Amino acid sequence: MILRYNAESKEWTHEAKAGEKYSFGFNRISVPAASSETLPERSQQFSLKNKQENIGPLVGIMTSMSKNMSLSGNGSLFQALQTEMLKRNGLIVVFPPETIVKDGLTGFVFLPDARKWIPVRTPLPHLVFNRVPFRKAEQQPAFKDAVNYLTALGIPFFNPAFINKNKLYSLFARHPQLRKLMPESIAVKSMIQLAAFLDKHEGIYLKPASSSKGIGIFRLRQKNGQIEFDSHSHRHLYPGIKEFWKVKSRQLLKYEYIAQKEVTPTAIDGKRFDFRVHAHDGPDGYEVTGIGIRQSRKQDLTTHLPNGGVMLPYIKVKNDRHDRFFDWAVKEIGQLLTEELGYFGEFSLDAGITEKGHYVIYEVNSKPMSFDEPQIEEKRISALVDLFFRKTGF
Repeated sequence: MILRYNAESKEWTHEAKAGEKYSFGFNRISVPAASSETLPERSQQFSLKNKQENIGPLVGIMTSMSKNMSLSGNGSLFQALQTEMLKRNGLIVVFPPETIVKDGLTGFVFLPDARKWIPVRTPLPHLVFNRVPFRKAEQQPAFKDAVNYLTALGIPFFNPAFINKNKLYSLFARHPQLRKLMPESIAVKSMIQLAAFLDKHEGIYLKPASSSKGIGIFRLRQKNGQIEFDSHSHRHLYPGIKEFWKVKSRQLLKYEYIAQKEVTPTAIDGKRFDFRVHAHDGPDGYEVTGIGIRQSRKQDLTTHLPNGGVMLPYIKVKNDRHDRFFDWAVKEIGQLLTEELGYFGEFSLDAGITEKGHYVIYEVNSKPMSFDEPQIEEKRISALVDLFFRKTGF
């Protein structure tokens, strides 16, 4: 089915016979017929599917608008998804929540051949994928109103929100198997509570409950009554917990830090490594898309690439035990997230394995960044587009 968009009139038309009636989008906006000869040169042509006289699928990617009125977010991901969607006769519109009105929205469509974005006005999408890049944006009335409206209409909406680390630990703590995988964690509320937790474990990580990519993380170790402080940028020795609390309490309370028991990870050539696991919802439930390895080099606080970590191929440590564990873990975690927080079409895990061979889940990310391994990212794009078609019924 050929669908055309007239950039001047902001109208959609189809190229079927004049007497045939077709609609477009979730809310089935009527689309008139028009031959290509009657349209201006600026019109854009798209080849889409037809399901019971409804043209689609139209998938919306919700993101944020920057101060200069351009779209924010993972542009390379949006472009890759659009390229794959067009190959399979689907269409993606990227939009901020502020532009949703009763019967449609205003957003942008990427044209791979021209390597450019064009503004469009579309009906309501058959599905909306949440890629709003900022936690603050998810707290704004525009986002909440848009989600409530889409949900009330029955439009599939995923992934519902960023995951708070403290909330995640609480969810894991109630699960009979997963509770054993996440290091003991507490929400930091007071000096006395933090001191007791440090006394119990001797080494702890402190992490903002709402951050990612290792931002704001540091480690405390207690030795001979003193506090050893390690961050990505420096080390410091505090005489005791009171002196540390005096300096850092404002930061800890403002950004709702959690304290997490330090575990001793296994190493490759003397350097710690972690697993980065991407998972998606497949036809038979959640499954592993791909696994990467990140290894620390300059510091052993985290393995994130921006902090000096390096990328290693999974094959370097791959074995049947790892494969079985992650196959099981993503199914359990995906099901838990969806039951407790809403439907997640994809997520990623930061995981590790201790010197004693025990698996550890450090974090679950509801909006994974692009994977640096091309084969994983390509499979991810294909899996997401499969999911778009499956969930929209096209």
